Amino acid sequence: MRRRTATFPKDRCATRTEIGNNRLPSFSESVASIMSKPQVVLVLQGGGALGAYQGGAFSGLAQFGSEIDWVVGTSIGAINGAIIAGNPPGARVAQLKGFWDHVASDGPALLPHFGTADWLRPWTNATRTLETLSQGVPGFFRPRPGAIWDLGRAVRPSDASFYDTSPLEATLNQFVDFDYLNAGHVRLTVCAVNVVTGEFKRFDNSDGTRITARHVMASGALPPGFPPVEIDGAVYWDGGIYSNTPIDIVLDDAERRDTLCFMVDLWDPTEIAPTSIAAAMTRQKDIQYASRSREHLEDHRTMQNLRHAIRALSGRIPADLQASPELRRLAALGCESTINIVRLIMKAMPEDDYLKDIDFSRATLAARWEAGHRDAGRALHHKSWLKPLPPHLGMVIHELPQE
Repeated sequence: MRRRTATFPKDRCATRTEIGNNRLPSFSESVASIMSKPQVVLVLQGGGALGAYQGGAFSGLAQFGSEIDWVVGTSIGAINGAIIAGNPPGARVAQLKGFWDHVASDGPALLPHFGTADWLRPWTNATRTLETLSQGVPGFFRPRPGAIWDLGRAVRPSDASFYDTSPLEATLNQFVDFDYLNAGHVRLTVCAVNVVTGEFKRFDNSDGTRITARHVMASGALPPGFPPVEIDGAVYWDGGIYSNTPIDIVLDDAERRDTLCFMVDLWDPTEIAPTSIAAAMTRQKDIQYASRSREHLEDHRTMQNLRHAIRALSGRIPADLQASPELRRLAALGCESTINIVRLIMKAMPEDDYLKDIDFSRATLAARWEAGHRDAGRALHHKSWLKPLPPHLGMVIHELPQE
């Protein structure tokens, strides 16, 4: 079975103005041209402050008519996903921007302003990190006094962390309309891990679960920084410690349904080899939180292509044999549904370091937002995912080339 990964034609990066002047099709026009009754899915990885890239990517998609049917998110992806699913279409980008502005820091206050000189960057980064670690992030988390001095002290599970995330509950209630979310206009799945059993847990508003701020907080409760969140007598941690890229949820569901999936990754598994200890720590984190997403995609692509092959071969069986129960059971394993994965991967910025996921400085968040918006615009501009798939292919992965 032939494997195929599509890439967009190499082109200079289109600016926001250039994209807007190119008469791109809306989501509904684009999707209608390749599929009938598809589901349009957004998959959002975890990654703390890096999640501003996802906000920008969604703003780029929304610029041309966002008609998302389902959002699947882990950690910060769950927060962004809840804001998207928990607001009417016209308010989603504004609410996302509002959230990221709410948690942004104006930068180091301890250093004088010397611009962005390269020689100052290590000191600026260190000061940003120190301020976040010592003061937390307003509207998100705050230090738990004394937690670091006695790690063995017995506490309640809700206190077993370095930081208190109770400010996040109020922030989520400010930017998410949970009544709208639970009305099911958009399906939302957020991912967590049961602390006691170690089992993966999905909270999904399509199965009767009423999603609250605490479900979203559970998906982002990364230990030991953040405490587990109790829901219905069980305690949960961040789903990213089990799988930070929840693409399997979508692909398992999509096997019998046409799907267009926008997958927005925050950790790039293909960066350059490190040349320092600090770079090695950063690289290790990238690989860890990328969560073998490419391997998962390859496995599902192989399976989906096999289903297409089964469907094609079953159509060649002589009519007098098609009634055989055994052959009918085998033929039922085939399908004609197609899956297009449009994968956007956030590329590293020059100043990124091991703690880039807690860099909530306003300028950095704005740069990540703009990068996401730009990449989504490139994807919609090139539109390689609009091409019909050959009969033997059931799934194609579309990736942006290096600029």
